[in-house]
Amino acid sequence: MMASSNNYPSRNTSSIAQACAITFQGNASNNLQQDAFFFLDNWYQEDLGMMAVTSVAVPFCLAVSDGVASSHHSQHCSKTVVKAIGRLWNDQKHICSDSIHQLINQTKHSSKRHGAAATLAMIIGELNSDGTIKATITHVGDSRVYRLSKGTSQWQCLTRDHNLLNELIDQKAQEQGSQAKFADYNREGMAGNLYSITECFALTADDSYLSSEAPEDSSCQIDINSGDCILVCTDGIHDLVPSQEWALVNGEIDLQDWLITLKNQVYDSDGNAYDNGTAILVRFD
Repeated sequence: MMASSNNYPSRNTSSIAQACAITFQGNASNNLQQDAFFFLDNWYQEDLGMMAVTSVAVPFCLAVSDGVASSHHSQHCSKTVVKAIGRLWNDQKHICSDSIHQLINQTKHSSKRHGAAATLAMIIGELNSDGTIKATITHVGDSRVYRLSKGTSQWQCLTRDHNLLNELIDQKAQEQGSQAKFADYNREGMAGNLYSITECFALTADDSYLSSEAPEDSSCQIDINSGDCILVCTDGIHDLVPSQEWALVNGEIDLQDWLITLKNQVYDSDGNAYDNGTAILVRFD
């Protein structure tokens, strides 16, 4: 892959993890790559590519952005989102939906790209005062972050999709005077229109951004332990291959081989890779 930007600040060189990313256009009917991602110090948007396994030091940032296919020119929105992340990261500024929104709309986009939309899933890792690793998970839309804790046999989803189905689940729980359980979210096999995204980034033309609102993101913090693994991915991965079907990861598994196996599962699925797919895998030492 060719890096699309550089000159990022130097980081602590002490490795705390290994990371690798894969992206592919798949058999998308529009023949476009609408995924983009940010990997440690550069952003990328490639039809097909595999990163080298790379040592990770703290602080670090990893993110994927998926252009919403129902919006025209959404590949430009996903690219703009990860470019904004890169600029904020380079300037050591706080990265959230509001700061990304403000940055991507400082530029007047051409009218034909007005309304182009994209999702986001991102993890930022930092050191706690006691030397342990704290990860902040932020997402908008239906790109997701998963964790495989050391010693467990199941990947755990850490993000709740921003879609109509999950809003209805929250509404029902509120009407019943209860709290929805996380296991109630991100259901599979429901009617397609229930998966309509309710939060996303969008490009605006002229001065319309002045009255537009940033999407509402969801954020949580987790402590990372030695041996844990994190996967950040677009819906072209988790929609076609549920996490229950993903292989486990241990200290001996080659990260590139694991991602290639996942990509092959996407192509071999009933959906036959009908969407772009991007996944970033991190294994902590």
